[in-house]
Amino acid sequence: MDLDRIKQLVAYDPETGRFWWKVNCGRGRAGTVLGSEHSGGYRECKIDGERFFLHRLAWLYFYGEMPKEQIDHINGDRTDNRISNLRKATQQQNSGNMKIRPNNKVGFKGVYKVNRTKPFQANIHINGKTKYLGLFDTAEEAHRAYLEAAKDAFGDYARSK
Repeated sequence: MDLDRIKQLVAYDPETGRFWWKVNCGRGRAGTVLGSEHSGGYRECKIDGERFFLHRLAWLYFYGEMPKEQIDHINGDRTDNRISNLRKATQQQNSGNMKIRPNNKVGFKGVYKVNRTKPFQANIHINGKTKYLGLFDTAEEAHRAYLEAAKDAFGDYARSK
């Protein structure tokens, strides 16, 4: 998609992360907010028949190029498309910044309850593979092991929760 064409049709506020139509275009009406929520939690839109995730469109709009890499939401909120909340990331870095899974019963990222003498297990997923970090007496100990491994694997992209 041509940046000039995008800027002709829509406006972007990097402080709020919001887009809106500048002109009537298809179903979009001038002045209305651009995009809707995608099933994955991201916001998306359609411009000239082409589908865009708004975080990638924000990057294009602000920096003038469509990123080849993934774009990570620093705070983990997939709808927060402020330019200050977006950064380029590899698949591994983006995975390291994922929030705790909603089905996590222990309350700590990377920690699982097991029925053994040491009841808490820590694992980390790196490059599509699960790395076993050990068994621990407490969930907090297991989580510390996860955080150490996450910092080594993901650096500034490591998320604790």
